[in-house]
Amino acid sequence: MINNAIHYSGTISSQITLHLTDMLTAAAHANFGKRSDLKKLCSIALELIDNAQRYCRAGGILFDWKVEEGKLVIQLQNIASKEDAIRLKESTDIIKKMSSEEITLAFKAQLMDPEFGEKGGAGLGMLQIARKGVDNIDVNISPFDEENYACNSYVRISLS
Repeated sequence: MINNAIHYSGTISSQITLHLTDMLTAAAHANFGKRSDLKKLCSIALELIDNAQRYCRAGGILFDWKVEEGKLVIQLQNIASKEDAIRLKESTDIIKKMSSEEITLAFKAQLMDPEFGEKGGAGLGMLQIARKGVDNIDVNISPFDEENYACNSYVRISLS
């Protein structure tokens, strides 16, 4: 397997997401061969990008997709409101402690939640990622200014 990387730093919009989707799909096909899970790998990255597009408050995003030691490592950084960042961190910490059955049940419950709103559900994107069998998912947050936090989301997926 060829080590490869995709790096994007800049604004996020529907048009940028479309271009990133095309680039991720092409890179996955070119570098991972005829794997049956290429769509799943790309969809995990796109879920992170979609979350950033939904919650990004200031500036743009920093997105990295790379292969290291037999794992696909996806990292996304963005600035979000303090409230959204804390909710993302808390929901991800809970998800990391769940079994796959609990993740599936939580995902279904979140979809049925009447509070499911314009920005989605609390942690729904991370639940969707966790349902796809990632090895490791993590979020780190830190204050950016008085109202905003920097969010760093990481996902690692075994390619073996």
